[in-house]
Amino acid sequence: MGLMMNKVPPPPKHNRYIFLKIKLFLTAVSCGKINVRKLWNVFVCSWAYFFKTKISATSPLVLSLELGNECNAGCLFCRDAKGRIYNINPQHPYIDSISKGRMPVDMALDIIGQLKDDVLIAVLYTNGEPLLYKGLTELVRFSTEHKVMTMISTNGLLLTEDNTRAFLNAGIDLIKIQLGGMTQDVYSVQIRYGDVEKLKNNIRMLARLKKELKSHTVILIDWITYNYNRHQIPLIRQFCRECGLMLSFRQGNPRGGLEDKETPLPTETLPMSCDWLWKGMQVNFDGEVLQCCEGVIWSGCKPYAVWKTGASQLKDIWNGPAAQATRELMKTKGRRSMSICKQCQRTGIAFKW
Repeated sequence: MGLMMNKVPPPPKHNRYIFLKIKLFLTAVSCGKINVRKLWNVFVCSWAYFFKTKISATSPLVLSLELGNECNAGCLFCRDAKGRIYNINPQHPYIDSISKGRMPVDMALDIIGQLKDDVLIAVLYTNGEPLLYKGLTELVRFSTEHKVMTMISTNGLLLTEDNTRAFLNAGIDLIKIQLGGMTQDVYSVQIRYGDVEKLKNNIRMLARLKKELKSHTVILIDWITYNYNRHQIPLIRQFCRECGLMLSFRQGNPRGGLEDKETPLPTETLPMSCDWLWKGMQVNFDGEVLQCCEGVIWSGCKPYAVWKTGASQLKDIWNGPAAQATRELMKTKGRRSMSICKQCQRTGIAFKW
């Protein structure tokens, strides 16, 4: 059953996805992807964050991989007509173009393989549409074979019978699909290159195949809340109820032309330290190992290291000198000490999108 509410929710500043996390945990337990060693790693990461130690656990509990950074949907806040993506570094918006690229499959396999005994989940997207990545099914299957949970977030436009069967059979644990309109006129306010009727049919197909294949995969419809689409929330509730899907809400990103019409994103600096430095690691398509997922669209972000397949040891990078120095800076001076952290509104280790 979908997660339904009786009233239209206000645009949330943060969505912690509590019900989703509970469902994922129970699903992972039933699939044998949770064991004592991984729970211990979660505990040590959390303990290290609480006490703000320089050294965290031997492995992050969340691994985020930017498999690629191209997309077929054309969201207003993403790449423009010239192929430039919005740069969240206020000093260089659009000036320093974020280059396009895709992570080699052997690099992704190497990284997941090194962390498989300790990491809880591999997030197989950061910035871009994961269904454009040809090695996605291989990565999901490899992760499943090594008892690592996997998830993707997709616009859903590229879902087909073939790739959907492949993902479900490979053992993917979560497919999150963004949706911001139930009719084409509303949907296309934000999405420039998508057909909402095709998307809805793709979602119905996904729900049907999940049932036919008796898949454990959790499917979440992520409703992106804007002022212009709030009147359609009853429609998405009904749609999710009919398909038997989970439904959640979060605030939309007004950048790209909706700034004067929508609720602005929060800008205040949060007082608490960032969990990512102790619990999660981001690796860009080009092998840059970063503090968090925001680095994929922040020009000039200095990486901990650059990954070299067959040579790098991720656990050494995870607790290496650069990581220790960043944690110490966060502990002593807080988010204001780093420009990329000063403007960040993330708490916990939430989804990128």
